[in-house]
Order: sequence, then C-alpha cells, then structure tokens
Amino acid sequence: MQREERVQREQQSYDSGNVFSESAKLQSRFNHVFESRNTRYGGQHFTDTLAESCPGAVVLDYGCLNGTSTPIYRSYGAQKILGIDISENGIASAIQNYGDIAEFRICDAHNLEFLGNDTIDLIVGTAILHHLEFKQAIKEVVRVLKRGGEALFMEPLYDNPASKLFRRLTPRARTSDERPLSRNQIEWANSQFASGNHRFYNLVTTPVAMLTSLLPLSASNPLLHIADIVDRKLERTALKYWMRQVVLLWEK
Repeated sequence: MQREERVQREQQSYDSGNVFSESAKLQSRFNHVFESRNTRYGGQHFTDTLAESCPGAVVLDYGCLNGTSTPIYRSYGAQKILGIDISENGIASAIQNYGDIAEFRICDAHNLEFLGNDTIDLIVGTAILHHLEFKQAIKEVVRVLKRGGEALFMEPLYDNPASKLFRRLTPRARTSDERPLSRNQIEWANSQFASGNHRFYNLVTTPVAMLTSLLPLSASNPLLHIADIVDRKLERTALKYWMRQVVLLWEK
C-alpha cells in the first residue's frame, strides 16, 4: 500500500503539479551548475556510453516521460525502443510525437509485469531511480535485462553538501518522495550485477557554479575550469560519493 501511495503522489506531482516549472526556474537561475565544464564531462560520458551500447539493442527508456530521447536511441541504431512512465500526460505526448518509432505505456517502474525475464538489452534512465523504492526498482531492472545487458542511469547523489543545502531551500522543485542516491545504495546495487563502471562529477564545481551563476561571468569562467580539474582528481578518491551527480553503468 505504501508503494502504491508513493506512485500516486509521483504521478500527481508530474501530471498536475508544478515540479517542472519550479525546477526550470532553478536551472535558469543557477545555469552554471548545468553548463559547467565538469557537468559537460559527466553528460558526455553518458552520451558516449549510450552511443556505444545502443546499436542493435532492444532499449527500455525507464521513466521516458514525453519520449524526447526516442529519436536519439533511433539515431544510435536501437533495434526496438520501449518507453514507460507513470505520467499519463507524458505517455500521451510520447505516443503522439514518437508512437511511429517506439512503443509507450503507462507503467509503475517497480513492476515491469509486461516484460519477461531476460528480454532487454539496454535500460536507460535519467533522474528516475531516486524517485523509486531503490531495491525493488533494481531487482526489476536485473530481472528484465538479458545476460550481458546493460543498465545506464544518470542520478543525483545524497551526500553532496551544496546540493543538500540547495534541496532544503527549494522544496517545491522536487517531489516529496524523491531522495538522491547514497553510497550504500550504489554499493548494494553493484552486488546485484556482474560489474559496474561509474563516473562521478560535481563536488567543488557545485558551489563554485552556484556562486558564479550570480556574477557577471560565463559558465566557462576560470574558476569553473579549476574546479573541473580538482573534481576529476577527487573522482578517483573516496570523496567521489560526495559529488553532485553520477553516471551509473551496470552489466548483468
């Protein structure tokens, strides 16, 4: 019952709430966080991994919302594209715009009952796992992936100090149930897969980007260049779990 209530709250937040508009305001206000060199480094890794894994794959867009990533999967050579989301409005838009090249359905990501075991080559999600009951979601991901299949996610991390403060100050820009991923969650998920190869980014970059967003400086300013150098070094240390974001890549 608790999971069903959580799913309903998430659906209502995206179909009739103002989460998107509030989040867009924040991204506009603190644009350097999303446009900085270190953020682009993480985003490019996600894109490069996707391009490498898509050709010939049956792809599940896990939390597809309105399906805007569908043409990307197609351009990278996906054999078949499936999209799921809890948002009725999102799925309606996805079907209208991309229903000719992909299949979409309203679905609770905790329960992919329409899919059999070992049926998907690649599962892709952006900022979706932290909205879910993490262990149940990962178990479903593992179940439907083929042997050798991959799960690629981009997610926020819980322990980033600047992000913690940011979340407390901006509660309307997120749903009530979402919780960024912790080190323990990621390490538990690692144990469910054959292998994992992750990329962490935005520790020093986050506060520097927030500050310089408020100054008459571009997102390519020298302070953010230095922050990028520092963060790439910190990524190789235990402090990586204090980063703002992570690109997660697991193989079954």
